[in-house]
Amino acid sequence: MKFFRESGLKIQWWILIFLFKVMVGILYGYIHSLSYGGGDTLYGFKQGVRIYNQLHNHGIIIYSKLVFLPCRYPPYAGIEKWAYNSIPYGDESYYLIIRFHALVALVSGCFYNVHVVFFNVLSFSGIVLLYSAFKNELKEKRFLILAAAVLIPSVVFWTSGIHKDGLALLGIGMLFYSLNSRQKYAATNFIPAVFAICLLYIIRSYILFIFIPLIIIYLLYKNKENRLHLYYLSGLVFFTILILLFSFFYGGVTPIKKIIWWQNAFTYLPPTENSLSLPELKPNPVSFFEIIPVSLNHSFLQPLPWRAINFYQGIIGVQELILFILLIAAIFYTLKNRSKFPHLFYISIGYTLSIYTLLGIIVPNLGALSRYKSTGTLFLAIAIISLIPTHFFQKESNKTTSENKLHL
Repeated sequence: MKFFRESGLKIQWWILIFLFKVMVGILYGYIHSLSYGGGDTLYGFKQGVRIYNQLHNHGIIIYSKLVFLPCRYPPYAGIEKWAYNSIPYGDESYYLIIRFHALVALVSGCFYNVHVVFFNVLSFSGIVLLYSAFKNELKEKRFLILAAAVLIPSVVFWTSGIHKDGLALLGIGMLFYSLNSRQKYAATNFIPAVFAICLLYIIRSYILFIFIPLIIIYLLYKNKENRLHLYYLSGLVFFTILILLFSFFYGGVTPIKKIIWWQNAFTYLPPTENSLSLPELKPNPVSFFEIIPVSLNHSFLQPLPWRAINFYQGIIGVQELILFILLIAAIFYTLKNRSKFPHLFYISIGYTLSIYTLLGIIVPNLGALSRYKSTGTLFLAIAIISLIPTHFFQKESNKTTSENKLHL
């Protein structure tokens, strides 16, 4: 493809990144098969294969209804038995993974690791699209996006295994690719945007709703370079107050009521060694603002490496501490040199803070929290990358160019 030829990165590196993600995805499935009885990833695979088997048992009609029609109750004629015996039916978000498995099973021979390869075509595409969206702004340091996507443990692990996080990465990549495309009104730009919105709405609707105000602020002030912190801060405060007012004065289902429901759902799960103590969120503004510091502490700093009680906690603890220190150092360096904070920093840190706050309120388990916030962790790294001075890489690039000329 033309993109890979013009990306500034040798095709061998792209191949290595893809193969590395495939290997991590295989490891992801293997770990879940040993420690969690297969978990959601193998359960979804088995359900997809079960749908595929309907081709042999009942023909293409039943298969097509299960794969292509919306999953809703009451189920369509002919699939009642399957629907009522399947836990995910009716949950469009998780059922999308089952649809994926049912389609890939047509050519995979029903081998899980073959499905991993197909899935990472999608997840890898998300990385490629993000790289394409931000490469002009990041210039010589654009390759650090790829380094972050494959070297940050929680990012590469959770987006390479067959789960919704890899699809979320694809949706985010398409969204920003469309936003930063030079051909603003071309069909090739419009279609990915529509697909991204539909995909994110189905699998992780809160990701889409977090990005909406950030993108609106960006579009309103994209030609501005000064006082961006005021624009983004005031914009986020405005949207937050709007959501809170709607939630506390509207009698139906609201975002706050949904957050409380999610928190209760996670609280009822059996505690594990990775569980955290989380205050109960109540339907009033005071409770909401009191829980924010706790949620940010859990998302940014927990577990502290020296308090880790297992290998997983140790890895995540070191990762989070390093990213937090790098963020503080990058902000301090930028302020000290009186450099400007770019739009990409505010979009990235705005998304990270929003999703870390939301998930820190809801999820009282370090393992689940690490998985759900994996895209936020990637954007935390992008926020740090956006503040690294470009001239550091320009010097190295010029040095390499001079050495090549001397060699010739």
